[in-house]
Amino acid sequence: MINKSDILHRTTYVWKEDEGYAIIIKNDGNKVILNQDATKLWKIINDEDSVEIICDLIKEKYNISEDKTLIAIKALIEAGVVSNLDMFWGD
Repeated sequence: MINKSDILHRTTYVWKEDEGYAIIIKNDGNKVILNQDATKLWKIINDEDSVEIICDLIKEKYNISEDKTLIAIKALIEAGVVSNLDMFWGD
C-alpha cells in the first residue's frame, strides 16, 4: 500500500539512460528497462520527497495526473526499482 506521506527510495543505482529510456541493473542482477515516462518519474525520486510531493512535481513539470502517477509509482515498486519502505544501511 502506498500512502501520500511515504518517502520513496531508488533501490539500485547501476543504470544508464539511452534515448530517454532508463536501463537499470537491479541488485539481484536482473535488468529493467523503463519507458520514457517511467524514466522521468524514476529520476525525480530522490530519497527525500514524499509520494505527495512527487505527484505534485510530476503534475507541474509534465502535466500528468496524480492517479496516473500513483499507478506508475506502484509499477516501479512492483518492478523492484523503487521502494516506499524505510531503508537503513550499515550497522
